[in-house]
Amino acid sequence: EEAGIPGLWASSLTLSCAWGLRDNSELTMSEVLDMLESITAKVSIPILFDGDTGYGQFSHFQQLVRRLCLRQVGGVCIEDKVFPKTNSFLRSEAQELAPVEEFCGKIRAGKDVQTDPDFVIVARTEALICGLDVTAALDRAERYAEAGADAVLIHSKDRTFAPIQEFM
Repeated sequence: EEAGIPGLWASSLTLSCAWGLRDNSELTMSEVLDMLESITAKVSIPILFDGDTGYGQFSHFQQLVRRLCLRQVGGVCIEDKVFPKTNSFLRSEAQELAPVEEFCGKIRAGKDVQTDPDFVIVARTEALICGLDVTAALDRAERYAEAGADAVLIHSKDRTFAPIQEFM
């Protein structure tokens, strides 16, 4: 904040590493919320929290959104994989995407309970990570936007910008 950075990304990878854990949904929701509360007590810039898969089904995600709003976190990014998630760059062949309608329901559920009108829900599609093509990623992204996502994030492990550029 003192350096003029307009916002923070609280990644699940860095939060997990801070506790000496793998980035595989090993931190509990309560542990993460405690860390985020500590951060929001020290900065006034918005924080976008990497909420992995939302800690389970739609009711878990609703609980997360409510508690993030109480802690004045600016938003959450959730990925369209099944819980518990595996880090996107490990064992990519084992990555499993959640069904589109299930993930859209999770987005709608989160939007239904947010108490801060400025809170954002970012839907991250892992379609490219899981070996699907850009068309499939775009289909998923469009459905997530229709479900109420405030933004869509695409993730890729490709070593070139080409698939992201095509997606854009």
